[in-house]
Amino acid sequence: IFISGLFAKADQSSIPLSGAFELTSRCPLDCRMCYIHRKENDCEALKSEKSAEWWLKLAKEARDAGMFMLLLTGGEPLLRKDFDEIYLGARNLGLLVSVNTNGLLIDGERVEFFKAHPPQRLNVTLYGASAETYERLCGKAEAFEKVINAILKLKQAGVPLKLNYTATPYNSCDAERIYELSKKLEIPIQPVSYMFPPVRVGGEADRLSPEDAAAMQLKCQQLGMEEEQLQKYLQNRASIVRAGEIGECNDLNGERIPCRAAKSTFWITWDGKMTPCGMMNKPATEISDFGNAWEYIKRARENIILPPKCKQCELRNYCDMCAAVTLAETGEFDGIPEYICQKAAHYKKLCDKFSRGYSSKN
Repeated sequence: IFISGLFAKADQSSIPLSGAFELTSRCPLDCRMCYIHRKENDCEALKSEKSAEWWLKLAKEARDAGMFMLLLTGGEPLLRKDFDEIYLGARNLGLLVSVNTNGLLIDGERVEFFKAHPPQRLNVTLYGASAETYERLCGKAEAFEKVINAILKLKQAGVPLKLNYTATPYNSCDAERIYELSKKLEIPIQPVSYMFPPVRVGGEADRLSPEDAAAMQLKCQQLGMEEEQLQKYLQNRASIVRAGEIGECNDLNGERIPCRAAKSTFWITWDGKMTPCGMMNKPATEISDFGNAWEYIKRARENIILPPKCKQCELRNYCDMCAAVTLAETGEFDGIPEYICQKAAHYKKLCDKFSRGYSSKN
């Protein structure tokens, strides 16, 4: 509640409370759907990475502007030889530091490091529940056992953990087993059924169909909640009142960005550009100093208008549409993301079917 209150106040005055530093684009895995997709030994990517000194100078400037929550991500941030310097330096600035990792590089020594210097949270992506799935999706079967061992050791060491699970055509069959592991180890899990097109590297999206993505979204909710809890969640979601319905948005062409991107949060790419979020490749600006970059994306945010059609759509409470989605799906902020429209329509049908079944049993 306290954190939510801070973000609400920051949204009103545009204070950058939370940021993400994408320390590298490189990764030891070769996941099919990756939005950065640079290999571990990519020399050009390595040459373009910013130094630890650069990142810590930026962290101090961001902290002085109001940031107190920092996410270190990649690529795989633990690939950097100076990761410890950046991580400890950020903590010494008084920041609450979380880390995104695929877990592959977490050995016994790294577990002891995080035990001695615990993050706010370590977010470990679990791509599947078997070596076969890791081979299909990530190109490295042996990674599965290493990641599972890392998770077990981190849990035993008391390091704060969260599991991330992104459903794709190559690992959707593993959802039940991944949730079983989450419950057994009492580690929270954050599932994602929608996959952005890889606009930052080009190419076609390697993802579930809209119908399968909708089914996976509800399936993960069923795996993660009791029936009564899910029914209440769906009822609440169906009755959400959006800003445009209560007069806060008077633009007749469409709504402005409703999320916190460039309002109280920001993203810094591995090659030194600030964007509102990691899934938006524009607006973006090279960073000379934090303050100027923050002012730029704050102003740019005000010029972004979402699709007019979405403003009154009957599916809007079941839809994942946002500025990043419309941009990634259509190349424009006000384009209609047909994939998302199809997913929302199917998700609503599935939710209605679930609610009818729940009501008939109770």
